[in-house]
Amino acid sequence: MNKKSDSKDTYFSPKNKLSYEGKSLSLDTPKIMGVLNVTPDSFYDGGKYEDKLSIQKQVEKMLFDGAHIIDLGAYSSRPGAKEISVVEESSRVENAMKVINEEFPQTLVSIDTFRSEVAKI
Repeated sequence: MNKKSDSKDTYFSPKNKLSYEGKSLSLDTPKIMGVLNVTPDSFYDGGKYEDKLSIQKQVEKMLFDGAHIIDLGAYSSRPGAKEISVVEESSRVENAMKVINEEFPQTLVSIDTFRSEVAKI
């Protein structure tokens, strides 16, 4: 006799959530991440999101389309991309974060970087 298991999938458990500075996101269901590249030479959308209005409109669109998290990239990893300083990358992240925090204060943001100094922003 083959008895059905009583175990259930707990990968997306209501107990799992992301929390940071008063913002939280339940991980009881899959989530969508919107990618915002604020680099002038991104392989996909380079240079589109360098000013306040374009950043605001793109984040608003991604949130409207269902994004739960905005992944912010300020350093191009495409082949042949120009090397930039920590100061330049940090400045790009800070500018975008200022817009996101002012316009969409409850939005969770991840920083796409390999530099710890930038990730701390």
